[in-house]
Amino acid sequence: MPNSTKKLVLFTYLTIGTLLSSANAQDKSSQDQHIEMHASTEFAQIHPGDSGLLAITLIIDEDWHTYWPGVSDSGFGINLEITPPESVTLDEPVWPTPTRHLMPGEILDHIYEGTTTIIVPFTLDDGAKPSDSIRFEINADYLVCEQICLPGNAQAETSIEIIQSASTKSPTESAAEIRSIYTHRPKTFDPKSQDVRVQWITDAAAIMFRDATKIEFFPDTNCTVLAEPIAGGFTNSNRLIINFNERENKVLSGRIRSHERNGPVDYDINITPT
Repeated sequence: MPNSTKKLVLFTYLTIGTLLSSANAQDKSSQDQHIEMHASTEFAQIHPGDSGLLAITLIIDEDWHTYWPGVSDSGFGINLEITPPESVTLDEPVWPTPTRHLMPGEILDHIYEGTTTIIVPFTLDDGAKPSDSIRFEINADYLVCEQICLPGNAQAETSIEIIQSASTKSPTESAAEIRSIYTHRPKTFDPKSQDVRVQWITDAAAIMFRDATKIEFFPDTNCTVLAEPIAGGFTNSNRLIINFNERENKVLSGRIRSHERNGPVDYDINITPT
């Protein structure tokens, strides 16, 4: 969406046959959303022309889950709308890596559980006035599931003060955690890196990470549909073969996680045969 609207809307994948259930379920969804949403920023103040980090934290009830904004078999991802003032430009959000959730009937979902935080970088215009303040308003529509699934909605807001360039900024209580999440954000996958190897086959792609002991792949909505989503999304080795349901114009797109000796390493991947 153009920056002139100053609104970022994240549209996510909707699968067929997900939205349930009965009038009782609808009544319950209005009473108990099962997800709390909170917003905060790294600093309580910002200078004109500076960049900052907005953190949106979802606290999901125990035994419940919601869906990441990628491909899942039985649920649609979070629709997140962020409305800042005219003086602010939003960058692309940094979504956490989800968890694979395999259910009977070979139903594969990619989900969030517990507490998870989305980071949205932003930039303040040079011409912003120190007498102003920034107010972020966030609205989220989602599907939350346990043994049943319920549609839900949550809102949150946070503000940040604009100060003179010579003034010292003060961090918020969440500053260290927000900065840590952003610092450890997924890397951009580089198929030319010495640590990886990509081989395109007629209707598949094979990816090898030199130091991986396990690999997980989470396709997004730009990815060519996988022929075998369960097998193509996981391996207990350092080489993952991802089969597609077509041979032409293939796109490998989404999030990939390489489990290595020092912990998992996440990558955002969007590549095509060369």
